[in-house]
This record gives sequence, C-alpha cells and structure tokens, in this order.
Amino acid sequence: MLDKFMPRGQNTPGSIFMVSSGKRRMLFPILFQDLSVTTEPKSDAESESYADLLASLDILDISTSPELCAPGTLYLAAECETVDTSHYGTRMDGRLFIENAIAAGASAVLTDSSVSRGEYSVPFIYHEKPLSIEGLLCSRLFSAPRPANIALVTGTNGKTSVVNFCRMLWHACGLQACSVGNLGGVLTDGSLVWRRDVALSVPETVFMHKMLVDLAARDIQNVAMEATSHALFENRLDCCQGNIGAFTNLTRDHLDFHGTMEEYFRVKMTLFTEVLPRGSHAVINADSDHGERVIEICREHGHKILSFGRGGEFVKLLSNRKEGEGQILELSVSGDSYSVPFKLFGEFQINNALCALTIAIASGVPVEDAVEALSSIDEVEGRMNTIASTDGGGRVVVDYAHTPDGLRAALTACKVFTRGEVIVVFGCNGDRDIGKRPEMGAIAVELADRVFVTDGHPRSEEPQKIRRDIMGGATGACEVAGREQAIEAAVRSMQPGDTLLIAGFGHQKFQYVRGEKRPFSEADIVSRALIKV
Repeated sequence: MLDKFMPRGQNTPGSIFMVSSGKRRMLFPILFQDLSVTTEPKSDAESESYADLLASLDILDISTSPELCAPGTLYLAAECETVDTSHYGTRMDGRLFIENAIAAGASAVLTDSSVSRGEYSVPFIYHEKPLSIEGLLCSRLFSAPRPANIALVTGTNGKTSVVNFCRMLWHACGLQACSVGNLGGVLTDGSLVWRRDVALSVPETVFMHKMLVDLAARDIQNVAMEATSHALFENRLDCCQGNIGAFTNLTRDHLDFHGTMEEYFRVKMTLFTEVLPRGSHAVINADSDHGERVIEICREHGHKILSFGRGGEFVKLLSNRKEGEGQILELSVSGDSYSVPFKLFGEFQINNALCALTIAIASGVPVEDAVEALSSIDEVEGRMNTIASTDGGGRVVVDYAHTPDGLRAALTACKVFTRGEVIVVFGCNGDRDIGKRPEMGAIAVELADRVFVTDGHPRSEEPQKIRRDIMGGATGACEVAGREQAIEAAVRSMQPGDTLLIAGFGHQKFQYVRGEKRPFSEADIVSRALIKV
C-alpha cells in the first residue's frame, strides 16, 4: 500500500528511501531469460516489427496495480489481493484493468492466455501463472544484495509475536533487525519501514523486494517476516532469498478461502517445498499436532531441522513455573541446561519465544547470548496486552485471538494469573469461515467464568446472524449487540481480582461494518468505562 504514496525516487515519511543501487533498467530479453513465456503479435505481418519492439522493451518497474503503472512499468494482470491499492486484501481480477494500466503508462502487460492482445498498443507477454514468476522478475530487476538472514514464519497463530520477538532478541544481542507483519515493518528503534496495512500481513511483492534491498543497503542484516497462507498462495514470497523457515502450528482458520484443512496445510508447506532453497534452516514446533509431518516434509527437501518445544530436540522446554509477574523457564538448548526469567504468561507465549530463540540461533547468534536475551522479550502490541488495571487488582487484557485455538490459548493464559474470575468479550468476523463460530462460543463458555458474545468485524453480514451462530455453541453466554456496549457491560461486571479479556481486535483500532472502516479504540472505551464504575 505504501507504493501508492511513494513518488518514484523520493522519500516518504515513515518509509525507507528506495536507493538507486537496488533498481535498474532491464531489457525484455534479459529480464525474461529462460522463462517459459510467449508473445503474440497482432498479425503475421507485424511479427518482425513486434520482435524488434520486444527486443528494445526497457522495463523499469513491475506492478499488479494499474494505478501504480507509469512509463517503463510491466503490468502484471492476474487475480490477486494487490490490484487496488485502496482495497488491498480484496481479491480482484487484474485482467479487467489492463486498459487502465495502459492508460496510466504501462509499457507492457504480463498475463495469461485467457486474454487477447486485441487492439492494445503495448506488447503482451504470456505465462500460465504470471504471479509465479513475479518474485523471480523482481529479484532480477532489483538485484542488489538482500539481508544475510531472512526468516519466514508460517502457521495459524503466533506469527506476529514470533517475528517481533525475533527483532527483540536480535536487538538485545546488539544486532540491527526488522520485523515484518501485522504490525508493519518495524526496526529496532521502533521506526517503520512499511506502514501497517489493514489487510495485508505480507507486503506487496514489488515493494517487499525493494524494502529488502534497502534494508541490506542500511546494513540491517536480520529480518523476520510473516508468511501467511494468502501470501504463499499468491507467490508473494518467492525469490525473496529467505534462509530460515519456521512453523508455529496449524489450526482452523481461512477455510472460507482454502476450503479444507488439507489444502490449508498444503499451501502453508509451500514455504518449505517451494520458497526456501534446499539446505535452509527449518524451525519446527515439535508440540504441534502437525509437527512430525512438517519435519518429514522438511527432511525430504534437504532442510536443516531445528525443533523446539516440550518435545523439541534442539530447544527443549523442561519445565516452567510462575514467579512474581512472570515465569522461570528451564531449558535444554543443544544439550546444555539453562534457567531463564521470562516476563510473559501463557504456554503459547513460551512457544512463540522458543521459536524466536531458535531462529536467532539459526541466524548465527551464539547460544548463550540468545538464551540470555530471552529475558528481554516484552509484550507485543495487541498480543496479551494489559491495557488497564482496576483498584481491586483486576486487569483488562486485549488479544488478537480470532481463531478457536487462539481464543483457547489466550483464555488459558488468563487463568494462570487471575485471582478472581475470567471474563471474555469476543465476536467473529463476517464474510469468513462460519464453521468456527459455534466452536469459539463453546471454548469461551468452557474456559471463562463470564462470556459476552458481541460483534467482530461484521463486514457485509448482519451482525445478529453472526452472534446467533456463535451462541449456538455458547450456552449460558450473554449476547450484547454492539462491541462498545459489550465492553462497557463487561467492565461493569468486574470484581476485585478479575481479568477481562477482550479478544479479536488486538492492535486494530477500527471496525469494518458494511464496507465502512470505522475508528474503534478498545483502550479508550475501557478507560471511559472504568471512570464510570
């Protein structure tokens, strides 16, 4: 999305400067060398002149968005989430906007054989899966070095925490680093190289390649980036030169897009089977239900396996115990024992931290330095954040949990540090997998003492229909229309020592309702509600 606001060759507040060394002109024959593409002249009589035109075609940039096209741009026309910069995350068919791209100045079009060149004046280049070669084209066009370590983290839950924990660990070890994901592209000083996108957790392909080139040019050699199933499906991470891959877990999510859990798993595994080169480090959660299967796939593709968790072989959690406002972790790392203070609560937080620890060691950080740095890991915004406390020793926590497994993990963590009762406010999002709604309702009433079922992001669905789906599994829960009203009711119900978990939005400060993005700050709502109590 940042590309939209970045004039060619200029700096933009909150972004990195795109250095000239990372970008060059490239003639069509060189850019597409050894790729299975075809071209189509308008007629046989034009074949010779068309061949001359292609031979002299000078490519300066690539874009899947017609509005970002300019003279020298290769417009990649395909169905993907990055066609409309104002609606990134919404799948649109770029083939329908070829005329717009050419009008904006595109010098050539890369698309599939379903599109005819017709009367268009610019050359057309054909490939059956254009998105599958976009990464390779970017790696050729923006050919300067990338950071030495690029860790790509996939899984249903924990990706954002892991990449941010990696940045914290590298920073604690004196290394410049960047985390890329739901919270944007964040440097060790907190500044952003990629503004948060409300829809994309992984940058658009061209911007990502430019960003990686510029990070390396600034000698930022350690990057941890989320690898979502949508980004993997669209080949957005291809040829980014990742050398470490990590798998956190796989639980129900995105079935509205992938259809089945097996297809969801297959797409996740393309990180290890297609994106990472053989011999990469594969950091695997041994405690995941899918851990053994993932390890076998990684073995078949020649990766160096580093497993972590209670069943981990490289990083093994021997035990953990509560101490003060945190925990003490007893670990075995590469056969040596360590006792480490850890600030955060929850088994899932430990798993995320051990994943980040293993990535840091895989990147070359000495084991003792990496283990010692674990004590520096702090909360990640929107992930089990305490946003308010009550006079009676209660606390209000927000978390991004929006899947059954995520909600279970967050509630289980709350029970560890709560003296009183655990209260939860949550809803489910519209236009997404409806099957998880009653499942999440059942988990909420199982683990929480009081449950307020309300609205998430309804999008185009009727909120009451979504709540009704949740209530099908949430026997005894209180249904409250309006998320703000539900939060206020939950705050009023708090007693000394209670914990209120507000799940689903996390770092997000907006709510999608009927196509409208409305400002929505849970912290502000809680603050006002506590004043009234």
